[in-house]
Amino acid sequence: FDWGNVLIDVTMERFKKECEKSGVVFTDEEVNSTHKAGFFLEYEKGNISDNEFRNEFRLRTHNKLSDTEIDYIWNSMLDGIPLAKLQLLEELRHKYNLYLLSNTNSIHWETFSKKAFCYKDLNVKDIFKNIYLSYRLHTAKPDSLIFEEAIKVSGIDVNETLFIDDSMINCQTAQRLGMLTLNYKPGDDLESCILKILK
Repeated sequence: FDWGNVLIDVTMERFKKECEKSGVVFTDEEVNSTHKAGFFLEYEKGNISDNEFRNEFRLRTHNKLSDTEIDYIWNSMLDGIPLAKLQLLEELRHKYNLYLLSNTNSIHWETFSKKAFCYKDLNVKDIFKNIYLSYRLHTAKPDSLIFEEAIKVSGIDVNETLFIDDSMINCQTAQRLGMLTLNYKPGDDLESCILKILK
């Protein structure tokens, strides 16, 4: 599973509004719901630290923003994981080995991972057999390196693997490596989409 827009809801419009209120300017290429560029991408690859990211963020505005204010703006794009998806993950984990493969960064992950996956008595480590994050692996989708690392570490058979992502280009990389893919459209019924393929 991908994380953003597949499991956790992403609301880019709210992030843009928070940026506008604080006088922060960026381009759609730099930050969108599926891919990032510039220092945003370098942050997701773990090539710059949290503080370096915040300092770069400050350069986008004439206002003096504190670390807390920057984190609030940056985190405003993320909501939560709908209950139906948490229930689905809980069911699937009994039948399949579940893995998370996400382009994300430490501020988002540290803020949301501990609370977003809480369901019954479960947490993120109970749901997924392993978790592969771009900022920890220093590479990001759609680069094949992040997929190859996940495949090597997990020992999965790509021919028995379904990869789910909201980005077509990420799915294309997974397909080239031999995986079955689901290019999920945010808002669709995730369970129905998966069942159609698994049948």
